[in-house]
Amino acid sequence: MNVEPEVSTEQTIAPQVQVAASLDLAAGLERAGKLSEAATELESALARARATPYEIEFLTRIRLGITLADVYLALDQTENASEMMAEEVAFAKKISEIMQATGTPDQKRTATSGYLQLRDRAAQLALIGQAAPEISIKTWLQGGPVTLEDSRGRVVLLEFWATWCKPCHEMFPKLKQLHEQESSRGLEITAITRHYMAYRGTEESMAEELQLMRAMVTDHGVSFAVGVAEDERLQAVYGANGLPTVVLVDRQGIVRYAGPGGEDWGFDEILEKCLAESV
Repeated sequence: MNVEPEVSTEQTIAPQVQVAASLDLAAGLERAGKLSEAATELESALARARATPYEIEFLTRIRLGITLADVYLALDQTENASEMMAEEVAFAKKISEIMQATGTPDQKRTATSGYLQLRDRAAQLALIGQAAPEISIKTWLQGGPVTLEDSRGRVVLLEFWATWCKPCHEMFPKLKQLHEQESSRGLEITAITRHYMAYRGTEESMAEELQLMRAMVTDHGVSFAVGVAEDERLQAVYGANGLPTVVLVDRQGIVRYAGPGGEDWGFDEILEKCLAESV
C-alpha cells in the first residue's frame, strides 16, 4: 500500500499569504500592547520572506520591514531596528535596480518608491540617539535665524513640509496649537521646506514659489520659525523625503524621535518625556 507523505497546512499556504497574515496578527498584538509577541511574529514573517524573496509582493516586504522596525523602537531595540533595516534597504535597492532595467513603468515607480521609503526610514533610525545634524537655512519666512546649537536647552521639533503636501496643510494647525500649549515648557518648533516646483529654476520661478510658501504660513497664522533650505541635502540627512516628517531633538541636542509625528502612537509619549526632562 502506498502512503502519501503528510504535508503540513503551513507548507500548502503561499508565502505571500503567510506573511500578510503575520502582519495582520502582529497589528492586533501591537494594539493589545503585546509588543514582544508582535516582534516574534514579525521576525518569523521576515525570515519566511527572506527565504522566499521572489514570492512576496514587494510592497508587502516594504511594509514588513517598516513595521518590524517600529516595533523594535517601541521595545527600545534601536540597534536591532537599524541592523534589520540596513539589510532590507540593500534588498530593496537590488529589486529597484532590476526593475529599472527590466520592469514596466508602473513596476519601476513602485520599486523606486519602496526603496526610497526604506532608505529614508533607515536614515531616520540611524539618527536616533545621536547628535542632531545642524540645520542650514537659506531663507527665513517666519522667525529665525535659528540653529540647533542656539536652541540647546530647549526641546526642538523640526517639521519638514511642502506647499503641495496635503498632510502638511493638516499638520500646521496641530503644530500651531502644540506651540501655543508647550512653548512655555521649552518647546521650540522649526518648520523646514525647500524649492520643489522651482527647483534649480529661474529666479522668477523661485520667487513665485516663495510667495506660495509665505501664503501658506500666513494662512495658518504660524508664529514659530519657518525656513527654506538651500536644496535637498538637509532632507536627505534627516531621511525626510516623505512628507511631513517630524524630528524631536532633546535639550542636549540628541535626536529622540524621527518619523511621521502627529498620529504616530509613540510621538506624544516621547515628546512628553523630552519636555519633562531638566536642562
